[in-house]
Amino acid sequence: MKTKLSQLLHSAVKGYLDSLGASAPEALDLTLQPPRNPEFGDFASQVAFALARHLKRSPMQIALGLVAHWPSDSLVASVEIAAPGFINIRLRAEGVAASLGEILAQGEAFGRSRLGAGKKAQVEFVSANPTGPLHIGHARNAIAGDTLARILEAAGYEVTREYYFNDAGVQMNNLGLSLRARYLQAIGRQAELPPDGYRGEYLVEIANRLREEHGDSLADKEDIEFFTAAAVKDILHLIEQDLETLDIHFDVWTTESSMYREGRVQAVLDKLRRRGVVYEHDGAVWLRSSQFGDEKDRVLTKSDGSMTYLVPDIAYHDEKFGRGFDLIVDVLGSDHHGYVPRLRAALSALGHDASRVHWRIYQMVSLLRSGVQTKLSTRSGEFVTFKDMVAELGRDVVRFFFLMREMDSHLVFDWDLARKTDWNENPVYYVQYVHARICSVFEKAASMGFRWEGAANSPLERLTLPEEQALIKQLFGFGDVVERAARDLEPHGLTAYLRELAAAFHNYYTRGMKDPDGRVIQPDDTGLMQARMALLEATRIVLRNGFRLLGISAPEKM
Repeated sequence: MKTKLSQLLHSAVKGYLDSLGASAPEALDLTLQPPRNPEFGDFASQVAFALARHLKRSPMQIALGLVAHWPSDSLVASVEIAAPGFINIRLRAEGVAASLGEILAQGEAFGRSRLGAGKKAQVEFVSANPTGPLHIGHARNAIAGDTLARILEAAGYEVTREYYFNDAGVQMNNLGLSLRARYLQAIGRQAELPPDGYRGEYLVEIANRLREEHGDSLADKEDIEFFTAAAVKDILHLIEQDLETLDIHFDVWTTESSMYREGRVQAVLDKLRRRGVVYEHDGAVWLRSSQFGDEKDRVLTKSDGSMTYLVPDIAYHDEKFGRGFDLIVDVLGSDHHGYVPRLRAALSALGHDASRVHWRIYQMVSLLRSGVQTKLSTRSGEFVTFKDMVAELGRDVVRFFFLMREMDSHLVFDWDLARKTDWNENPVYYVQYVHARICSVFEKAASMGFRWEGAANSPLERLTLPEEQALIKQLFGFGDVVERAARDLEPHGLTAYLRELAAAFHNYYTRGMKDPDGRVIQPDDTGLMQARMALLEATRIVLRNGFRLLGISAPEKM
C-alpha cells in the first residue's frame, strides 16, 4: 500500500515538473506519513515545501499543481490541500482492504527492505571483559546489539556479529590474583583477596575445580598469568552459555592480546607516524587528536614505554576498516561516552571515513524489585546474572523488557511487572496473546469444517468496519518501523509498534464480542469469513516477523 502511494506521488511530481520543463532537485524527500490529526486523511506529504525553493514558487501553488497531476487509482479516494501547502491523501476502504494481498503474498519477507542491499555491516556488542558472569546491565547491551543485527539483516545488510574483549591489563591481573587467593582458600591455606579483587561466588567454583584437577600442587605457583588464563577460560564459557539463553550468538570473537600478537598495534602506531599526526612530549608519544575534533591531544605511549588502552582500540577499528565493512556499529554503555570523540579522531587521523562508524550509547540499568531500586556491581559480587534472570522470567520477557525504552534513556527493570503472567498486565504477553488468539480462531474454524482458501478467494473489499480499516493500516506501518529502526540504529520502535498493533487487534476483536456482525466466525457468510480470516492471517504474519526481529517466540497457545 505504501509502495503504491509512493509511486503515485512520484508520478504526480514528475508530471508537474515536466509541465514546467523543470528537473527534480537532488535527494527530493517523497516521504509519506500519517498526519497527526487523522481528520486530515490517511497520509500526508510535505513535498511542496521541498520543491518551493527549487522552483521559486509558493508551497500552495506547487501543491495545486501536484494534485492536478495526481493519477487516478482505486486505492485513493481523494487528494486534498491544506494551507500552507500540505497534501493530504484519503484512501478508499475497499482499496485499503485489497492491499492485504501484499502482506499475504510476501509472508516472511514482508517488512524487509533493500536499504543495505549489497553492503556489509559489523555489529560489535556485549564486549564485556571476562571478569565475571554477565549481569542485567550487560543484558541491555546484548539484547540491543543482537536486535540491531537482526534489523540490519532485514534491511538487506550482510551482518557480522562480533565480541571484543580485553584479556590483558590491570583488571585481568586482579582477576588472576583473586582466583589464586580463592584457590589457596580452597586447599585450606590462609589468603586474602586483593583490595581491588573480584568477590563473586563464581571464582570460588573455578577455584574448587582447580583443586579437584591439581590438588594442592599449585600452592606455590606465583605465575599469575596461569590463574588469569584459567579464570578467563571458564568465565568465557559461562558468558557463552549466558548468551545462549537469550539466543545470542557471535560470528567472531576478538581479543586485545591478538592486536599485539598479530603486530596490529605496532603497525597502527607506525601508520600514524607516517601520516605525521603524532609527536613526542615529556618522553610520551601523543596523537594530535585535537586537530580531528577531539577536545585535546591524547597519549598513545607513556614515558615508561607502556601503551594506553586507546592504542589497541585504534588498531582494532583500523582492522575493521580493513575488512571492508560499509557500516560499523559499536554498542557501548554510557560510561564510554567520553571515549567516542578520541577514537573518532584517531580514525580520521588514519585517513578513514569515521562517519561509517556509529557508536550507539545506551544508558545504565537499575533493578526495581519489591519497590526497592538497586544498582549493579560486578566487582562487589552484587548483581543479578543472565542465568538467574532468564531462569525466572523467561527469554521472551527479558528480551522484550530491555527493548521497551530507547537506548539513550535510563532503564529501570521492573522485576515484579516482568514476573506477572496476566496478558492484560505484562506487555510481552499482551502482544503474544494476539498471536495465540489468532491461532485459536483458525483452530476453531477448522473444527467447524472451514478452510481459509487464501487471498485470491477472499473478498477483501468487504473489510470495511472502522476497526478493520484501522488494523489494516497499522499492519502496513510495519515496514516503515523496521526501516526507520535500521536507519536510526534504534530497536525500541519495534516494541512500541507491536504494542500498538496488539491494541488495534484487541479493539477489533472486542467489537466482535459485543456485536455478532463484527465476529470473525460467520457461519452464514463464508465470503466475509474468508476475508476476515485473511485479515487475521496478515496480522499473524506481521506479528511473527516482528517477533523474529526481537528474538522472541510466537506462541500458538497461552
